[in-house]
Amino acid sequence: MMTLDDILDHETARLQGFVENQRFAFLERLSHSKLALLVIAMMVVVFQMRNLPEQLANSSLDAAIAVERPVPPKSVRLVVIDDDDYKSLFHARSPLDPNALAELLTAVAKGHPQAVLVDLDTSDDSFRTMPVPDVPIIWNVAGEQLKDGKFLIDSPLGRRELPKRSVEALAIAPRDERGIVRGYQHSYVLESGGTVDSPGYAAAKVVAGHAPDDPASHAGQTHYLDFRYRFAPIKARDLLQDAQSPGWENLAFFNGQVVVVGGAYRVARDQYATPRGLMDGSAIVAQAAAAEIEGTYITPASRWMTGLLMIAGGLATLVVYHCFKFRTAFFISLGLVPLLSIASNWVLFHRFAAWGAMVPLVIAVIIAELYSKAALYLAFYQKVVKLKAKNGDRAPAEHVQASH
Repeated sequence: MMTLDDILDHETARLQGFVENQRFAFLERLSHSKLALLVIAMMVVVFQMRNLPEQLANSSLDAAIAVERPVPPKSVRLVVIDDDDYKSLFHARSPLDPNALAELLTAVAKGHPQAVLVDLDTSDDSFRTMPVPDVPIIWNVAGEQLKDGKFLIDSPLGRRELPKRSVEALAIAPRDERGIVRGYQHSYVLESGGTVDSPGYAAAKVVAGHAPDDPASHAGQTHYLDFRYRFAPIKARDLLQDAQSPGWENLAFFNGQVVVVGGAYRVARDQYATPRGLMDGSAIVAQAAAAEIEGTYITPASRWMTGLLMIAGGLATLVVYHCFKFRTAFFISLGLVPLLSIASNWVLFHRFAAWGAMVPLVIAVIIAELYSKAALYLAFYQKVVKLKAKNGDRAPAEHVQASH
């Protein structure tokens, strides 16, 4: 006949074998993780509805950008018109003096750039007769977004016909819900039909020498920047002074590069919040052009791929708890938090820095499993207490129940 101690030892062994997943089939073990499976399903749905993976990835990417060491660009130079240039060269005139701008563009062209990207407003009628140097030029224009998401745009050079080697680009700095500029789109849909490229994408097309197969497929997709480039802006007055030297044209100072010409004067009111702080619009354009040409922009993540990776990450965490003893599984799952997060975000965003998207899901699954295991321990322990009570040891059983 089994004694009370024999029954207690037997049930305790069953408890340990069950919780540590050593005595039951895998599917049967998995059936006891209903809470964790429910957590995975609910978090995937909520995250996808609220676009949280992208927001969490952006937050972690912001932290990485803040500590990342900037690098000089290889393909893009930046020429700026600052407050002193605005007063001395352009006579504090808005719109800018066309003759002064023509002189500046001519000086840039003599440096043999591959293309010039003009991030200045030239829509005024005074620019209709402005001479334009014979180099590829991308003219930024402003635009108004309509209710249907399409754009009406101004025309550069006073709405005159563009020279053969010139194209127009829509200068838009899309901001997120916090008012921060994180990237740009390749192209935008026009109300009049067709699309217009963003400045950086247009510059990259000039450098590549060909257009993409389907430009419309890029419309509406935001490409993110990591703001890795450190530009040393050349002031307009310094450039004009250097261009007057006899050997300037032979020096080929901008040889093979895209030169962004933009304004950094306060009257332009062209500053935006970025993960690196306030930045002039021309500097953001230069970042986008360099990212496009050098292939460092961050592509948008697919919602389907994001959902599948979140499900896979949650299930991988569950498998660990059902293939290892409890204590071992717990420590392995803690290691999975950074591992799964970094790996999944490399797949989604091609950046190890964007590690934040998977963290909440993995932690939630761990908590759900800990809760499930604790509930199993409690259930089996109460069963043992009942057996003790049935065998006449009621006082200790009541004491144990009261303590719990």
